[in-house]
Amino acid sequence: MSRLEGVAVSVQLGGRTLLHELSFQVGAGELVGLIGPNGAGKSTLIKAIAQVLPYRGSIRLEGEPLERIPARERARLVAYLGQDDRIQWPIAVADLVALGRHPYRGSWWRGAGRTSDADRQAIESALRATDVWSLRARASDTLSGGERARVRLARALAVEAPLLLADEPVAALDPRHQLEVMELLRAQAHQGASVIVVLHDLTLASRFCDRLLLLHEGRTVAAGAVETVLSADHLRLVYGIGAVIGEHQGQRYIVPWSCTL
Repeated sequence: MSRLEGVAVSVQLGGRTLLHELSFQVGAGELVGLIGPNGAGKSTLIKAIAQVLPYRGSIRLEGEPLERIPARERARLVAYLGQDDRIQWPIAVADLVALGRHPYRGSWWRGAGRTSDADRQAIESALRATDVWSLRARASDTLSGGERARVRLARALAVEAPLLLADEPVAALDPRHQLEVMELLRAQAHQGASVIVVLHDLTLASRFCDRLLLLHEGRTVAAGAVETVLSADHLRLVYGIGAVIGEHQGQRYIVPWSCTL
């Protein structure tokens, strides 16, 4: 049985259908990439899984409907990193990352200030894994865009959830940190987590993801193995591009080369 399963998932907002009966599965230890052009429905699907948007259909985690899992338990099972990277107050980086441990603590008014050894270990591990340990005392609202992106990823990692949802986690990062983040997400999967990541960089998607789900206008165009999904025909149909597809050191790369539409 897959860890996460969606059946006929649809989302309607403002009278528009954003997702049309999507079905998908994600197993333990898998890194699955959500790809597609702007407006394809990638973020909408991530938000539906995270229970941020209402939807029709079924989304189950370990066989249990996600909406029936109590909120605190669900917050331990699902870590969600959205696109919005605004930080509204000058909270220290370490304290921001520590928010990822809130589901393991008492209520805000009882026991919230107590930090266990497990909390401290998870926070430090996340700070070091995302290369922001040296920033731990900085005010979060003084960070650059790339630093902020890595700190927010650290907060999600600190949850230590079996399901990690990451919406464009490399969008604001330089090439080195893009590679480091993708390696980190792959490592999370290798350690047993189920990871779903929204990506626009097709080479990163082809190199690091185990499987891909290609969306267009809220519908599934292709799902499965990287080489099957990222075919020249699909790139032309969905993105309207011709691409150079090659292999280096046993891994695929894709370079968008020309507009075909």
